[in-house]
Amino acid sequence: MKTKTILKSLIIAIIMLAGSLQADAQENQKKSIFGIANRIGLGVGAGTEGIGIDVATPLSRYVHASFGVNIMPDIKINTTATATIEELGQDEEIDITGGIGRTTFNLKFDCYPFPNSSSFFVTAGFSFGGDKLIKITGHSDELAALVAQGKDAGIEIGEYNIPVDENGDVNGGVKVKNFRPYLGLGFGRMIPKKRVAVRFEMGAQFHGKPVIYADGVGDLQKVVGQDPDDDISKILDYVKVYPVIKLSIRGRIL
Repeated sequence: MKTKTILKSLIIAIIMLAGSLQADAQENQKKSIFGIANRIGLGVGAGTEGIGIDVATPLSRYVHASFGVNIMPDIKINTTATATIEELGQDEEIDITGGIGRTTFNLKFDCYPFPNSSSFFVTAGFSFGGDKLIKITGHSDELAALVAQGKDAGIEIGEYNIPVDENGDVNGGVKVKNFRPYLGLGFGRMIPKKRVAVRFEMGAQFHGKPVIYADGVGDLQKVVGQDPDDDISKILDYVKVYPVIKLSIRGRIL
């Protein structure tokens, strides 16, 4: 319900912004120079960034700019993890939930090398917000009792150990940089020549090396002695980009 409410509010805000831009563009259309900001486009799409909506305007015949928001549905996966109690030298199983829901914003600039004959474009810009790529939560009453006795407990994620707090809760996950440069290409105009058109885009956000974090602790360090060849650590070491594939419906409102 919370995600639906946020998405509804953001869509209303962007539509209101588009309406304001349309009114301004109509008032200044005759005064515009080289076609700057004399048209407004609105797009709704879906892809690996989630469900997105944006507004766009031309900066010249060759370059269009857009600002948008993407909401990734909070899809959850339930599993178990091993919790280690170091002082006792024993392990306990704990139920955990992983979620991928997040909200990101982006500013992009599309360049159309052949504006009169082709809708091919290359795009550059950046995304920001939504730095928590995966959120992990869990709880164990047994571990809460042990932590209350002064024992240290935590769940193992690859070479990392996310601590269990005094309430028996685990809160952490995987995060990336909050500011992420973006490059991509595709076909379709931000502001279609007709009223409605389709746009396809693919590219990559450069989010740097992902890190394991824990709420109240921050970024975690690798635990000495853990297996350095586990798959999770390999993924964190080498996957430094987030792939973007997006299909959207574009509309020209001016």
